[in-house]
Amino acid sequence: MLEALLRESRALAHELAMRPNLGLNAAPRRELERLAALGLMMAPFPVAAGGLGLGIDAGTHLPLLKLLTIVGGADLALGRIYEGHVNGVLLVARYGSAEQVARLADECRAGMISGVWNTGGPQVLRIEAVQGRLRFEGIKTFATGAAFVQRPIVTAELEGQGWQMTLPKMDTLGAALDRSFWHPLGMESSESFQVDFSGGALQQEELIGAPGDFYRDPMFRGGAIRFAAVQTGALVRLHGLFTAWLKEVGREGDPYQIARLGEISILTQEAVLWVERAALVAEQSFYREEKQHRERMIECANRMRIAIERKATRVMELVTTGVGAHGLLQPHPFERILRDLTMYLRQPAPDQALAATGRASLDKSGRYADGTEWGLWASDPATESLQPKYFQKIYQLKRDPWDFESSAYERDKYARTIQSLPRGMYDNAVEVGCSIGVLTACLAVHCRRLLGIDVSDQALTLAARRCAALPQVRFARMQVPEELPNEQFDLVVLSEVAYYWSMTDLHRVADAFAKRHRAGGHLVLVHLTEPVADYPLTGDDVHGYWLTRPEWKSMHSSRHERFRIDVLQRHEV
Repeated sequence: MLEALLRESRALAHELAMRPNLGLNAAPRRELERLAALGLMMAPFPVAAGGLGLGIDAGTHLPLLKLLTIVGGADLALGRIYEGHVNGVLLVARYGSAEQVARLADECRAGMISGVWNTGGPQVLRIEAVQGRLRFEGIKTFATGAAFVQRPIVTAELEGQGWQMTLPKMDTLGAALDRSFWHPLGMESSESFQVDFSGGALQQEELIGAPGDFYRDPMFRGGAIRFAAVQTGALVRLHGLFTAWLKEVGREGDPYQIARLGEISILTQEAVLWVERAALVAEQSFYREEKQHRERMIECANRMRIAIERKATRVMELVTTGVGAHGLLQPHPFERILRDLTMYLRQPAPDQALAATGRASLDKSGRYADGTEWGLWASDPATESLQPKYFQKIYQLKRDPWDFESSAYERDKYARTIQSLPRGMYDNAVEVGCSIGVLTACLAVHCRRLLGIDVSDQALTLAARRCAALPQVRFARMQVPEELPNEQFDLVVLSEVAYYWSMTDLHRVADAFAKRHRAGGHLVLVHLTEPVADYPLTGDDVHGYWLTRPEWKSMHSSRHERFRIDVLQRHEV
């Protein structure tokens, strides 16, 4: 599904980017409808709310940044509006209640757009209590999509408590738009007007999270990677347009223009590498508030935004010099992109971001000179098996961390897992890493006895409750491979668990189950194939290793969009 979404988004972006530049400054409402039709507006919602979990679930930060880059390459104003929508959705998903997330998802599914309006105006926006009711008093500026964004995150000062996120419904609020505020050099069609909220009624259920949540790091400053990804899209598009222009005007043999194109190519590649780097760091640190993760995410975002700004500025200089005055006239796209990018590069507090990067280097003085501990290299993949405390923390944050109960993706995977079973019934089965027991309940229909193993007490409590009416099912808390059941099994199921082990521990698990697996019995492997920074192995690592083991032979193998299934049979001893 993700690959299809990216492919369709690229096709739409190319179509939009190739339109004549007619100097029109109207908001891209029709284009936003087309993004919605592809599923982009729902993509950042949690899976349980009908989205794809982009920017939330493991392995989805790079697809999200790629989407932002693609949309930014189509139209920077469209990219800015979409980035604001993504930011708004992620904030509600992070700090809102389940009911607030579901309500926003329903509204966006029906065509509404979110955003984030945080920049203050001449009168600070406050929340006042008047006769037991809440109301706004004050102004916001640079409110992107002010004329058509219906459910923005709006920050306002709550007296004595700090800055509070709100999610007002703009079409019933009665706020006044000041269009005269917005006469920019570029990005006109983003319609980032001034908004006077004074007197607008605010409902209690429109308060999102607690005061101060909006400014919590690393999510606040780390979020800069998303606008930098949109800006990168413009660099990628300028690179393509300049290449095509050289051919159009017959200058592909000009050594000076070719050298210019070479420099543009290098700068563009460096920008894309920053997008990939940011996605990797975000996978590890974006939602982690421990000091080392918070600092790492902020430092990456600061470096990225400054680097992209400088690369973009240089690319614009090279393009402008290369095409000359004629290339900067409408209807050529250069004129629009250069104006919009010049404006969009002006983001808040660039000097502070650069100084913070310098301070971070000072703080790391005295460490290895090769940069290993300076955050200059991508972190080495985890080499140790994940420990129980890792999962304890995950289950403390959310009872169903991977949306096993509600995800259509998980339902499809479970159905395919059950379909892959070579037999209709097994005498004694074990499921390692049973979590909250959703797959366990599906497997139980095909087992006379079934043991579910997990390292998390919280998960096992929920699993036991789910399977209470299934007398053939039992559960045990074990940390595999240190602890293992002393039984013989004719079915062993490892679903979304083996990549948590190091290669050394995977070898130990395989050795142990070779001794506990009955001849002719089946081993079912089901794992995500996308790499996850926290995990020592990938699904392909796990399956590839097990297929080399002489104790088993392959019976079935299938690869799906995000996961693979392999069924092996234990050889006769």
